[in-house]
Amino acid sequence: MARVSGRRACWFLLPAVAAAAEPGYVDPAACRPCHSALYDSFQKTGMGRSFSKTVAPAIGTFYHRASNRQYQVLQRAGEYFLRRSQLDAKGEEVNVLERRIDYAMGSGDHARSFLHRKPGGLLVELPLSWYGFWAMSPGYDRADHLDFRREISDDCLFCHNGYPSAANGGLAGGIDCQRCHGPGERHLREPSRATIVNPARLPAERRMEVCLQCHLETESRGIPDAIRRAGRSAFSYRPGEPLGGYKIYFDHAPGSGRDDKFEINHAAYRLLKSKCRPLLCTTCHDPHQAEPPKPYREVCQGCHRTAHAAASTGCVGCHMPKRRTEDAVHVAMTDHLIQRRPPIGEPLAGRREDHTPYRGPLVQLYPPQADPLYLAVAQVREANNLERGIAMLESAPGKSAFAFDLGEAYRRAGNLERAVRSYRQALEREPDSAKLLRALGDALLRQGKTRLATGYLERARDKLSLAIAYGQQGRVEDSLRLLREAVEENPDAPLAWLNLGVTLEQAGKSAEAEAAYREAIRVQPDFTEARHHLNKLRTAR
Repeated sequence: MARVSGRRACWFLLPAVAAAAEPGYVDPAACRPCHSALYDSFQKTGMGRSFSKTVAPAIGTFYHRASNRQYQVLQRAGEYFLRRSQLDAKGEEVNVLERRIDYAMGSGDHARSFLHRKPGGLLVELPLSWYGFWAMSPGYDRADHLDFRREISDDCLFCHNGYPSAANGGLAGGIDCQRCHGPGERHLREPSRATIVNPARLPAERRMEVCLQCHLETESRGIPDAIRRAGRSAFSYRPGEPLGGYKIYFDHAPGSGRDDKFEINHAAYRLLKSKCRPLLCTTCHDPHQAEPPKPYREVCQGCHRTAHAAASTGCVGCHMPKRRTEDAVHVAMTDHLIQRRPPIGEPLAGRREDHTPYRGPLVQLYPPQADPLYLAVAQVREANNLERGIAMLESAPGKSAFAFDLGEAYRRAGNLERAVRSYRQALEREPDSAKLLRALGDALLRQGKTRLATGYLERARDKLSLAIAYGQQGRVEDSLRLLREAVEENPDAPLAWLNLGVTLEQAGKSAEAEAAYREAIRVQPDFTEARHHLNKLRTAR
């Protein structure tokens, strides 16, 4: 940021401070009056365009063969919607579902995905993305995709958007200055260099970590690529602090067949694997500008002054070629693994999404200082290395902080007795945690301890699980009441509709049960269990 002189320079902006929901953060527009040139140029970068509700998608249609679903992007009364349908045996439309497109996520340089905001504020990703043409969003090119049900978490928004602000309903409008410079509230009150972070003045490792906070991703799905340290919330990282104090990153073990993986957010990951040192992201990129500050070959020739003559035409094309990414298969990105010789093969050849689960060990990637406790948690969090991970976690010092993870690992391994014991231990630390109460209640239900489970589920206020517990006790009307409330609060919950149908059947209300089963199928057309119950009911009738 440009230097601001005088203590009174930003006082007229103080009302913006009141809009901050994350402590110390302000409405990013507060930076513009003093830093207009940097602010305006940053808005044109990919980060500045990372999240928006003003980008209009293209009108069009797309048929997804794997799931047999037709999608249509349409406009109505100035708003955009995504409509999904199927055709039955008579060629008539069935399973029609439509959701408004509220936000665009992504700069659009390579791709842009879209989000719908539910009445309660929850964000869900829509199954269609724009790559210059319509196709399925990353992770959706499969028969059993999540359709309109993939929830967007704070971890997603941390890298795709700015810090939450009450002024915009809890959502920012893209990455802003504070992502790299830290909270701006104090700087507005005391405008000086001492009250704002300038990454250029940080040690090289800390400066690099300002970029790594979002751009270091080892895997987009299938493993827990990073785990936040206990007690750290999604938006708690502050530029200038050691990244390892906020989050620890993990990777597939060497020799697992994933040594040369390449994904859409792998620039920093691949750069860390390069032998060119000490390269930082800012060696080649100016985060304030959409265009590089100088030709990349000049950066290379800073060290490789005697490089071969081809360097005069550019180094990147051969030593950092573009490759097709594995998770967003319609996108080609520059490979930041700087190689002496170009890779063999066709790096831009088309590919399909691979959803084969990884079952094997993980290793800690960053920071380099090993942390056995978090490595143990990483092995079990997505059941990649369950048996070994449980053994590691059982013997790790400080494991009580991750009693819930150990309980989940026991549950996946089929050991409900130990799962219950670990959930109870976790509850001693967080006695009011709805997540822990629900996990313990569900485990007790599976053990057949219905009355004991009911007490925990009532405290958790988990309507779906509690309705199941009531149903098992013969409290059909109480179960129906909760299930009806559950589907009213979240109409896109196929499991709630299924359980409502089952309970309605128990109450002798077959017509209403059939309607519930059909709604479960409309929400999730591949819901085999709902189709089974519907067919069984229709046969009986």
